[in-house]
Amino acid sequence: MRGCMALWLAAAAALAQEAPLAPSVRLGTTVPSGVPLRVALERRVAIKRVGEPIQGRLVDPIYVYDRMVLPAGSLVEGHIAEIGGVPIGRRLQALLYGNLTPPREVRAQFDTLVLSGGSRLPLRTTPSRGTAHTMRIAKPPRKGEERTSPAEAARDKLTQMDRAAILAFKEPGKLSRLKSRLFEMLPYHRQAWSAGTLFTGVLQEPLTGLAPYPVEARSDSPAFAESDGQEVSARLLTPVSSATARKGAPVEAVVTRPVFSGDRSLLIPEGSRLLGDIVEAQHARFFHRNGKVLFAFREMQLPASAAQGVQGYLEGVEADFNAHLVLDAEGGTHVDSPKTRFIFPAIAAAVAGLSFHQDYNAQGVPDWDIGGRAESGAVGLGLIGTVLTQVGPRAFASSIAITGAAFSVYSTFIARGANVVLPVNTPVKISLKPRSR
Repeated sequence: MRGCMALWLAAAAALAQEAPLAPSVRLGTTVPSGVPLRVALERRVAIKRVGEPIQGRLVDPIYVYDRMVLPAGSLVEGHIAEIGGVPIGRRLQALLYGNLTPPREVRAQFDTLVLSGGSRLPLRTTPSRGTAHTMRIAKPPRKGEERTSPAEAARDKLTQMDRAAILAFKEPGKLSRLKSRLFEMLPYHRQAWSAGTLFTGVLQEPLTGLAPYPVEARSDSPAFAESDGQEVSARLLTPVSSATARKGAPVEAVVTRPVFSGDRSLLIPEGSRLLGDIVEAQHARFFHRNGKVLFAFREMQLPASAAQGVQGYLEGVEADFNAHLVLDAEGGTHVDSPKTRFIFPAIAAAVAGLSFHQDYNAQGVPDWDIGGRAESGAVGLGLIGTVLTQVGPRAFASSIAITGAAFSVYSTFIARGANVVLPVNTPVKISLKPRSR
């Protein structure tokens, strides 16, 4: 195995050295169109009108072949590009919870890059939606390995990041989630992007005039000559969804950071392609059974060279915190619904049952029971239900509570589960080894 590894690495290094450097690595480097810029907001932005200016920082550095041309933390300016409507399904669901202002489809567009020297470069990205909390998800450790908590792992990876990037990958605490939940229950609230909201704007035109940084001595990971292989940063070029994926369907990714050996030899340049296929796919089903997908890479295509056989498996992925994605030991991605989802149906069922109970005072007159009515209304229609149940008959309050409990039980236990969705340009970590012969 070690002999095969050495031969394969020597071939990769020789091909990389023989291949002529692309013109883009000289002064005046060009970042081609189609490359995504991942930008995290520096501060909270209230959604008021189209054209409102916003400002953020690059979360990831941008590489071209073997050079970094844009460091993480670079300042990017843009504006609110679109404020759309609300899909009918989301609006109806919001009304069931008494929310009259469900979040609209809002997109941002970035148009200026501010370099470290103060010069400004115009750019144009596709409008993109923001993600409030993005998680870096990794495979569970192998047997015998020391387990690192997600918070510690994220902290290690973010030590060199800008504050905006740290906020983008900071897991919301329990108090923060409770406050957000209570805020959403209000019938009216202004929509806003919090500090750290992450956008992925794809360059619509090439970005020119960038001076490349010196060649790096090594990547973030150990040298590729290690017998355990090499972990490579990449992004998906093929969208992957457990709802539509079929076994054998092709999957393609592109390397986003070059990989160097310990002696500064370029092993894998940025732009190298990884070719693979779907190994297993299972779509979401009723009774809250979630989807799952597993894919692997079989070939690597370096620029100006023949394809090479590899074994590449998913080691990490970045996804929306609210997607609740996890990786298993084989690199399969699936949805792991939080156990806390059982709390609300239990409360709703209890409140619906208690709504039929009537207390009487000492004179035998039925009590008005403001608290019980408020609970019944809140279960069904949030704050609006709390108000409505105070003016209607008790049977009305009970019907609202029963409706809310039934909807909660259906959505938690009976409805279809969630599918795994990995859009185009999803950042991934791939472990690569030469294919055994």
